[in-house]
Parts: sequence; C-alpha cells; structure tokens
Amino acid sequence: DILDEGITLLAIKEKCLELGAKNVLSAVLVEKKLSHTKPIAADFVGLEVPNAYVFGYGMDAYGWWRNLSAIYALNE
Repeated sequence: DILDEGITLLAIKEKCLELGAKNVLSAVLVEKKLSHTKPIAADFVGLEVPNAYVFGYGMDAYGWWRNLSAIYALNE
C-alpha cells in the first residue's frame, strides 16, 4: 500500500518484534516524499511520489477509483 507518515507501519513493526519476530522487513507500493523525517523507512519501495493524495491500483479516493490500472494524484 502507501507509506505516508509511517505511524501505522512503525506500530505494526514494533508489535511483531514484541511478539517474538527476530526481524521485520516492510515493502510498500508507494512512498510519499515529505518535508520531514518519518519514524520508519520501508525496506522496499516500489515508487516514490510527491506529497499529494494518490489513488488507483488498489488505493481509493473518497471510495472511488480503487480499481484503476494506474496511479494518479488529485489536484486539490
């Protein structure tokens, strides 16, 4: 999916380690480039995008366009 602020991904990684995982690697389809440092970095990133609302290819915008075969950004 998408790595935005990284808060959820960090919580998941910490919980897996707490439950006994020796190592946790993460992969994201899309990572947003933000102007500040995130609390976690994905180990594998498919595509970096600017800080915009992206949708398509499994990600929706307002409940629509999830099944598009490409990734688009909303003009806001």
